[in-house]
Amino acid sequence: MFPLDVWGNAGYFARSILVILGALAALLPFIVVERWLAFRQLAGASGPQLHKHLHALAAIRTSAPMLGFLGTLLGVINMLAGVAMTGAIDLRSFGAGMAEALLMTVLGLLVGLPAWWAHGYFTARAERMLAGV
Repeated sequence: MFPLDVWGNAGYFARSILVILGALAALLPFIVVERWLAFRQLAGASGPQLHKHLHALAAIRTSAPMLGFLGTLLGVINMLAGVAMTGAIDLRSFGAGMAEALLMTVLGLLVGLPAWWAHGYFTARAERMLAGV
């Protein structure tokens, strides 16, 4: 129920950020599994085969936390706009805006951190394989 309440109170930009973060979160496991299987099969592979999809992981690791931060700012703006429109601090609108802001931050980090770790792991593994270690 909590995420649905945030979705209902979120603005259009915040909703689009949630959709993008959801798409990145859905894409991340596919890239990681593909790379894992590829590294198991490519013992004597060349550089381009080993570095396939690493740019996508790098893009996800960088953009997901930034999108979460943007969503955080939009949540705070939404919260303050609600306070400004009513002229009084309503704890429900205040709480909904803070929940939106914090949820965006958490989602951005939940997508970005695994992508960061996967990118570091697969980059190091590719370099070791190319060096013959």
